Amino acid sequence: MPPHGPAAKTPRAPSTGTSTSAPLSTTRLGNGLIFERYISPSVGEIPEAILKSHTLILRKGSPTLLEWRIAGRERFQVLPPGSSSLLPAGLLEATRVTRDLPGTATFLRIDSSLFERSVADVTKRGKIELVRHTQLDDPQICRLLTTLDTHLQDGSPGGSLFSESIAIAISAHIAERYGTISQQLERHRGGLSRSRLNKVLDYIQANLSDELQLGTLAEVADTNLYHFARAFKQSMGESPHQYVLRQRIEKAKHLLRNPQVSIIEASTLTGFVDQSHFSKVFRRLVGAAPSQYRHSA
Repeated sequence: MPPHGPAAKTPRAPSTGTSTSAPLSTTRLGNGLIFERYISPSVGEIPEAILKSHTLILRKGSPTLLEWRIAGRERFQVLPPGSSSLLPAGLLEATRVTRDLPGTATFLRIDSSLFERSVADVTKRGKIELVRHTQLDDPQICRLLTTLDTHLQDGSPGGSLFSESIAIAISAHIAERYGTISQQLERHRGGLSRSRLNKVLDYIQANLSDELQLGTLAEVADTNLYHFARAFKQSMGESPHQYVLRQRIEKAKHLLRNPQVSIIEASTLTGFVDQSHFSKVFRRLVGAAPSQYRHSA
């Protein structure tokens, strides 16, 4: 550990693997996906533990002094604001973090089985192994994690499909850039076949009131997660979550033309978590509140 003077012997900040402080928010995005947001204090320490999931961390605020012990060796690094880290599942280490001022830290935890399913079918051979990266100079990771954080704070207007799509994109990105396998991800070209696309569209229409998940739609299309998201967009000109959201709003407009259907019922029948969420998305996409649309229809 570097010499920081007597005061530096006192643990002083949140951590990297699992924070000792309670998260400000924890959101389960789908099977094997968890997003956490912390207001990180200036002092914190993490005891030695095994990380259960692949974890991406984005820190904002003041610079961070990160000190950790791994394989019996002590190391340190000063991270600038906006830095991100990649910690693979199975990592065993103890960590201490020091920040001059409190900041925020967002964590995306990807279950290793979901990660493998996301990229296994688009690799040319073998299983991808991730290695630890304390500081990633990667604007793509920062952009995607910030987008996901903003999406969740905004009430998840795109639903879990949007969150899952970002997580799958991140999985493919880190597999290609930071995996130990030498081959790059295989690039699939073209969209879904007409028969597979029709199966997916029919399934979506039949289940608009349910919480649709990307993995389920990929299974209906009989393809892997990563390829499905790209192929669907190539076929339809929009991502799965954009298409589903648009279909839900179209169904809601149809329901609102029926005076016997209440706004709450329209919200429930189109798969929105609550009426407030429904009204917010409806107003954004249609340009009027559900009640205003009903009176003008």
